[in-house]
Amino acid sequence: MRRQRKRSHDGSLIKPLSVLLLMVTLCVGAYWNVNGSTTSEKIADDKIVHIEEGRDDGKNASYGNTSMDMQRAVDAWLQSQEADVKIVDTTERTEQRHATGGTITWTTRSKEVVPSKKFNREDLEKHLAKSNGKAVLYRTEKTKHDGKAVTEYDIAHFNMLDKEQLYLVTDKLYVTEPQEKPGIVQKVKNLILGTTSGSLKDVNKEDTKQTDTKDTQKHPAQIKGRLAIVIDDCGSSMDNLKKFNAISIPLTYAVMPNKTHTADSARSGHEAGRKIFVHLPMEPLNVASSEKEYIANDMSDSNVKSTAKALLDQVPYAVGMNNHQGSAATADSRVMKDVMAVLKSRKLAYLDSRTNKDSVGEQTASMMGLSTTRNNLFIDNDADVASVKKRLKQAGQIAKTNGSAVVIGHCRVNTAQAISEMVEELHNEGIDIVFVTDLM
Repeated sequence: MRRQRKRSHDGSLIKPLSVLLLMVTLCVGAYWNVNGSTTSEKIADDKIVHIEEGRDDGKNASYGNTSMDMQRAVDAWLQSQEADVKIVDTTERTEQRHATGGTITWTTRSKEVVPSKKFNREDLEKHLAKSNGKAVLYRTEKTKHDGKAVTEYDIAHFNMLDKEQLYLVTDKLYVTEPQEKPGIVQKVKNLILGTTSGSLKDVNKEDTKQTDTKDTQKHPAQIKGRLAIVIDDCGSSMDNLKKFNAISIPLTYAVMPNKTHTADSARSGHEAGRKIFVHLPMEPLNVASSEKEYIANDMSDSNVKSTAKALLDQVPYAVGMNNHQGSAATADSRVMKDVMAVLKSRKLAYLDSRTNKDSVGEQTASMMGLSTTRNNLFIDNDADVASVKKRLKQAGQIAKTNGSAVVIGHCRVNTAQAISEMVEELHNEGIDIVFVTDLM
C-alpha cells in the first residue's frame, strides 16, 4: 500500500516539474532569441559595409567578387529579418565597355523570399544605405513569379566607370506575402520536447529523437562569430589524424587522393563525425606540382573532367572539394568551369583555398549554382604551436568582425595540439566552431 502511494506522489510531481523546466527554458530561449537577432543584424551590417571593389585591367572590368559580396550582404539582411530565401537562378552577365572596347562582367542572383512579417521597403533601403552608396534599390515592380503574385525588388551595385554611372543588378528578390513563423514559446516547446505539438505528453514516447552523441562540443553562451577549420593534406598519416579525431569540435577534413591512407582517412573522419572534402591537386603557378596526377591548364575539357572524376572517386563520403596548390588552375575560368561541372553533377560543394588572389574558383562555383565559400587564412605556414595559436586568435577576430571566417590548417601534430589548446579560449571569445559547409 505504501509503495502505491509513493508511486502516485512521484507521478504527481512530473507535471509541475515539467512546467517549471519549460518556464525556465522559455526565459533562456527568449534571451537567446533577442540576442541571436542582434547578432544576425550585426553580421548583416558588417557584410553590407565590406563590399569588394571591381577589378579593372584597363580594358575589362570584372565585378564577379563584388556581386558575391552584394549577394551575401543581402542574404544576411534577409536572414536577420527571419525571411525564408530560396535561390532560383544565378546568371552571368556581360555588357560591352564602350570606352575601352572591352567587357563588363558580373552576376545576378534571383531569389524567392517569403518574409515572416510585412516586407518593409524603407527598412531595406535604410540597410542598403549603410554601404556608402555601393548598394542601391534600383527598381520595384508588382509582378508574378512561378504563378504567384510577388513584388520584385532589384538591388544594384553602383559605381562610376569611365566617368559614367554604372548600375549592375546583382539581386532580384521576388517577395511573396508574409508567412507567419512559430513564436518563441512554440519554438522552445518544440526544442525541449522534440515535437511539433508542444505537448508534454509526447515526452514519454519511446520513439523520442535521441541527441547525436558525436556533437559533444560546448557552444559559447553568446555567439559573436562562427569559425570553420579545415584540415588539409589528410591521407598520409593515420596517427596524426587520430589526434584531430580526439578534438570534440566540428572539423572538416580535406583528404588527398593517391596517398597511402586516402580511403582510410576519409572513413576514419566520417566515423568521427567530420565532414569530408577531396583535396584535389591542381596546377600551381611557376613551380612544378608536388603530385603526379593533377588538373593542368593545358588539358582538354574532356581530360579535365575525366581526371577530376577519377580523383574524386578515390575519397569516400565526400561532400565537397577544395584545391591543393592550384594557383594557376584556379585562375583559369575554362578549367574551373569544367571542374565545377563535375562537382555540380555530384552535388558537391566547393571551397576556394585562395592560393592565388586572382582565383575565379569561388566566383565560378557561385555562378554555376554550387554551395561555395573561400579560405580567409592559413593557420600553420609557421608550424610551431605558438604561431598556430596566434593565427587562430587572428581567425577569431576575423570571425567576430565579419560574422564568420574559414581557415585552413594541415594534418600535423603541432596543428592538432594548437587547435585543442585554443578551443576553450575561442569559445570564451564567443566564437562558435562549425563545419565549413555551414558557412556556404
